[in-house]
Parts: sequence; C-alpha cells; structure tokens
Amino acid sequence: MSKFTSTQIKRFKLDAKTQARESGILRHQALDNMATAMGYSNWALLMKHAAPEGNAIPEPLSFVRSDQDMRAAMRNPPETSDRNPGRNASPNVNVPDILSKLISARNAVDFAIDYMSTILRTSRYQVGLRSQAYWEMRLWLPYELEPVTPSTQVLVNREYKPVGLDSTEHVDYRKFEALQTNLSAEQVQMFSHAETGQGYLYGPTPWGSRKAAEMYLMRLKMLKSALI
Repeated sequence: MSKFTSTQIKRFKLDAKTQARESGILRHQALDNMATAMGYSNWALLMKHAAPEGNAIPEPLSFVRSDQDMRAAMRNPPETSDRNPGRNASPNVNVPDILSKLISARNAVDFAIDYMSTILRTSRYQVGLRSQAYWEMRLWLPYELEPVTPSTQVLVNREYKPVGLDSTEHVDYRKFEALQTNLSAEQVQMFSHAETGQGYLYGPTPWGSRKAAEMYLMRLKMLKSALI
C-alpha cells in the first residue's frame, strides 16, 4: 500500500472529527473507520505503515480547518472585549509559531489563500479583535514584501516579522531565504495596495470586513501568479 502525505493524514483526522461529532461515536472509533476505508484494520496500523517517512522531502504546510472550528476561532474569549485591540491586546496563547514549517514563499502564499478561503466561507464575517483568528491573521499571513536587496524581497506579517514568526526581537531579513522572492518592481506593483504603498497586500485590514478580506484574497492570488 502507498504512503499518505501529511496533508492527507491531516484531512483524515479532520474528517474523523466531523464523523465523530455527527454520528455520536468516539473520535478513536471514527479514526479506525477512516483507516478501514483506506484498507487498514485500525488507525494505529495506518499510521505505522502509511504515514509519511521521517526522512522524506519536507512537504508544504497546508491549512485545513472545518467551518465550525473557524467560526469558533473568530469569536473572542468570553472574558474579553474589543476595546483595546492591536498591540494593547494580549496574544492568544493558542497561536503557534509556524515559520519553521513554511518551506517557501509560494508555500506561505498558498497557506494564506487557503486560510482566507476558509474564513470567507463563514456566513457572518466578524473577527473578534481578541480572537484566535485575529492573531493568526496578524502573525501567519503576508502583509508586505519587504525589500532585502534591490532585487529580493521577504514576506513579512503585520508585525513586520517573517511570516509565521511570533517575536518582538529584531530579525535580520537576509537570514530567511525560504520566504524570499525575486520579483521586479513591475510585478510587485501589480498586486500592491496603491494607497498603502509598494509591496503592501492590504490597507483596510482583512479582519475588519468581508470586503477587505475578499480584496486581500484577490491580491494573494495575484501574488501567487507572480511567483509561478
């Protein structure tokens, strides 16, 4: 039997979670059901024989989240409000650093496209300024292509750190080669938010309104086309 990719394993787990919730069975039973459908008698055997090998070529990080889980991520914790957003708010401890898992600038852009496509599927677009999704969008998603050299840029998040990095320390952009691009000024201008400046992917924040989020997704897709 063939090996599954880490993306497929992640999808199996998500499908099992959904099956367990809808069918009223335990999660481990749902995982076993997934394994059976793939030709294994249980989940443990699938992971033993068909999970990705440790020495395999690193696979691009993908974003997978159910609509229900995304709606939950968009809500503020019960004990907080939106009165002091931004740097005055405490980061959500559930937002991990994903920088080391992004293998290229293209991977970071694909991840962002998947994230925005998922969040835009929600019927009511309202991102709490203390929510998990708010901090994910600030830390995980590209805000700007910051010049490193006259012909090289690096993808940075809303905190002006390499995409995926949660840090207040000074960083040397030159060290983050995996997130660097080599686009011409004309290519960068094609997807830049004109009022904000060259290389910026948004002005109005994508967590602020559905319209701003849709415009941001459009620019991400234009950036992806430039990276091909």
